[in-house]
Amino acid sequence: MTRSSKSIVPTPAMASAELVIEHYDGTAVTSAVGRWAAAYEDVYADALGLSDHRDPPVSDRLLRHAERPGFGLMAALQGDEVAGFVYGYTLPPDSLWWDGLVPDPGAEFTREYPGRTVGVCELLVRHRWRRSRIGHALFEAFLARRSEERAAAFVSEGNDVMLTTYAKYGFTPIGRMEPYPGWRPHVAIVRPLDGVRPLGRG
Repeated sequence: MTRSSKSIVPTPAMASAELVIEHYDGTAVTSAVGRWAAAYEDVYADALGLSDHRDPPVSDRLLRHAERPGFGLMAALQGDEVAGFVYGYTLPPDSLWWDGLVPDPGAEFTREYPGRTVGVCELLVRHRWRRSRIGHALFEAFLARRSEERAAAFVSEGNDVMLTTYAKYGFTPIGRMEPYPGWRPHVAIVRPLDGVRPLGRG
């Protein structure tokens, strides 16, 4: 298991114990997929009936994504408890990530090549640790390990809280689509990563 940790100073919103942020590779996530699925299901307990959260189940998605090149998961932990996590992987040249995006940003924008885009699949914080900036700490720790030119993610349309959060993280909306058949429309968002070429380069 690949691991890197750093401490987070407790805030009044947290319990008294200190949190740490750790990195997990695909093998480590696959070997304990239920741990991450349980945290996801806790966060989305009121929405698990929606196709976005059950088709396919999060455990299936995690197992599939964990096998992708460039996969990484950053977790905030308090003892053995998962306070939150973010994960993603490098989009391959034959990625379907952008298929169906409206409006069409053009072939050059959607063209993938090795090292161009990290797809951010999930960013979540469990209710007990909300309003403590754990999400921001997780996200910056995740991106600090990335070497891609840009990061991309999807947020369900109407989820203004997450769209606002991602806007604070430097993401810009570029269109909308259904990431999977039967899902609600999602907003596609993109952020250039520090020290790389601008988006849409030739």
